[in-house]
Amino acid sequence: MKVAVLGASGGMGSFFARYFLEKGETVIGSDSGKGRKQPLPRVEVRSSNAEAARGCDVTIIAVPMDSTLKVAKEIAGKLKPGSTLVEISSVKGETLPALRKLVDKRVKLLSIHPLFGPALQSTWRMKIAVIVGKKGGVGAPEVALASELFPEARIIPMSQKEHDKAVAVVLSLTHLLNIVYAATASQFLSPDEFMKVATPNASMQLTLAEAVLAQDPKLSFNIQAGNVYSKRVGRAASRELKRALAILERSDWDGFAENFSKLAKRYKTDKRGGAMIKEIYSAAAKGS
Repeated sequence: MKVAVLGASGGMGSFFARYFLEKGETVIGSDSGKGRKQPLPRVEVRSSNAEAARGCDVTIIAVPMDSTLKVAKEIAGKLKPGSTLVEISSVKGETLPALRKLVDKRVKLLSIHPLFGPALQSTWRMKIAVIVGKKGGVGAPEVALASELFPEARIIPMSQKEHDKAVAVVLSLTHLLNIVYAATASQFLSPDEFMKVATPNASMQLTLAEAVLAQDPKLSFNIQAGNVYSKRVGRAASRELKRALAILERSDWDGFAENFSKLAKRYKTDKRGGAMIKEIYSAAAKGS
């Protein structure tokens, strides 16, 4: 099988190039980004996206979200009939409907969201959201196609709306709160001062904030600003913060206990989660 990875030297591009190379497939790469690293050895590099995609059985668009449509237009009409075009953007929004109009009907369009980062080493831990049509579910053709390409992955079928609403919480909110957390903490303590007195919880929180801030700021911006549900989720977070502050300012123990107990019950840790938390605490304690 010949697989084209457009954006082959980027984070997720490198991951998919490596993934298919390890399966013994031929990988064709392209990357027009300035200052990019060279694609992995054994990736056959082409001078343009269109040249890389030509004649391939699978073409993966692994470029920044705001470049997805631009790249799709470059390769439209160049894809092999019967081949599969895979787009991996974190927010589907206006991109996916536009892609559906752009892509030749003879080409299968697979819209996925890898729910992991490019540093993932164990492919058995791959978790992938797959956008399905109205007749979705585990029996959807998109799920079958994704399972064929990524047999080790846990496939999660979702509609476009379900996906973007969920991502507004698990990505947009996570990025927003950790940026706010880091900005607030930095007004009172330097990172070194923070870590001198950090508890395991605080260490985990700062580590998460640092992980968010280590990412490409443009990616973080697009994850938040490009999702129509992000503002709604952000406003909900703002209301919750104001409510929590109001409880503290009036020293309302009963109100605090009621809210805390309700949330603790809702997020009661299961055995798997408990083991994970113990592992994180242990690592944080060693680090401090």
